[in-house]
Amino acid sequence: MNIDSSHDGMQDKNADKPIYIIENACNGCGACQGVCDSDAIEINDNIAQIDYDRCTLCMMCLKACPGEAVKLSKQNKDADVSNYKDVWVYIEFRNKKINPACLQILSTGYELAKKLKYHLNAVVIGNSFENTEDIKNNLEEYGADAVTFLQCPDINFNYAEDIAAILAHEILLNKPDIVLFLGSNFGRVLAPRVAAVVGTGLTADCTGLYIDDENRLVQVRPTYGGKILASIVCPYHRPQMSSVRPNIFESKKRKISPGRTSLSIKDVRIDSFEKVKKILETVEKKDGKMSIDEAEVIVCGGFGVGSKDGFDLLGRLANKMGGAVAGTRAVVDLGWIDFAHQVGQTGKTVRPGIYIACGVSGAIHHLIGMKNARIIIAVNKDPRSPIFKIADIGVVADLYDVVPELIDSF
Repeated sequence: MNIDSSHDGMQDKNADKPIYIIENACNGCGACQGVCDSDAIEINDNIAQIDYDRCTLCMMCLKACPGEAVKLSKQNKDADVSNYKDVWVYIEFRNKKINPACLQILSTGYELAKKLKYHLNAVVIGNSFENTEDIKNNLEEYGADAVTFLQCPDINFNYAEDIAAILAHEILLNKPDIVLFLGSNFGRVLAPRVAAVVGTGLTADCTGLYIDDENRLVQVRPTYGGKILASIVCPYHRPQMSSVRPNIFESKKRKISPGRTSLSIKDVRIDSFEKVKKILETVEKKDGKMSIDEAEVIVCGGFGVGSKDGFDLLGRLANKMGGAVAGTRAVVDLGWIDFAHQVGQTGKTVRPGIYIACGVSGAIHHLIGMKNARIIIAVNKDPRSPIFKIADIGVVADLYDVVPELIDSF
C-alpha cells in the first residue's frame, strides 16, 4: 500500500498532496476509514494514513473527521461557486448538421436549468455556419435560451484538442455552472480534455442527472461492472461537468414562445489558444516517447514509484522494450507524469500486449483502463494490492530492486 501521513505544521511538505492528515490532530478513531468506499484509508499506530492510488477525492473523510485532522491542499479548496451560472450543452456539429442525439442532452439540460432558474446555452463549434437561424430554431424547440456559434475555419475535427481549446477558453471566460456533453465516441475524447484545462472534475457515461437540495448537480453512473449506481457531486470545483450516455434521456420539444432564443456568432482563431493547447497536447513519438495508444508494451507507475524522478527509471525500461510509460491518476494529479499518459476511467483505455504495473495498487478506476491487456505483470511491495487479483504475473517486491534487473536483462 502506498501511504503517507503528515505532521502538524508540515503543510508545505504536503502541498502537492490533494488531501492529507495532520498527525497531531488525529486520534485514530476510524471515522474517516468507515466512510471511505475506496478502502484508501488505514489506521496504523492510531494514525490515519491515506493510499493516494486508491483515493478518489470524494471528500467523505473530510466531512466525517470529528477532529478536523483531514485537510485539503490549497489547490483543492472550494471554488467561489457563486460566480458560476447557467447550464451549457455542447452540440456536436459535423458536415453542416448537428448530431440529433445531442437534443437528448439539451432536453435534460433544460430540466436542470429550470430547476436552478438558470439560462440554457447550446454551444456549437464549427468551421463555418450557413444556416444559423435554422439551427437556432431547432435547438430552441428543445429548450435552449441561447445558442452560441463559435466559428473557426482552421478547426480539424479529427483533432479533439482544437475543439477542446476553444470550448475551454469560453468556459473560463463565461463561468457556466454546469457543462454537459453527449457520451459519443467524440464526446468521450473531448470532455476530459476540456475538464483538464478548466481544472474541474468530470463524471463520464452518466445515466442520470438531477439537482439536490443544495442546488448541486448529482451525477449518477454505474460502477463496479454495473452492480452499483454511484451518485457523484462536485462540491469543490466548477463547472460541474458530465458526459451522458446516448439514448438514456428522451428528446422533448418544449412549449415555448418562438423567437425568444438569443443567437450569437463569434469568430475564433486556433492560434489564439496555443497556451491552452499546450496543456492538451498528446505526446506521440517525440523526444523518444511513444503514445500509450499505440504501444504494445506499457510500463505504468503508481504512487508507489515515490517521486517524479522514479519515472525516469520506468522510462528506461519502456525504451528497452520498445514501449511507452504510463501513470495512474494519482501520479498525474501530483504532476509526476503528463495527463496524456494517464490510464484509467478518467484517462485512456489501453490494450497492449504487455502491461507492467509498478507500484500500482489497482484501484477500480485504474483497472477499467487496462484490464484488457493480454499479459499483466504487477510489481508491488504490498501482497494485498488489488492489482494482483488480475495480474498474470505478480512480483511482491520493491520495484527499485526489480526494474533495474529487468533493464539489465535486455
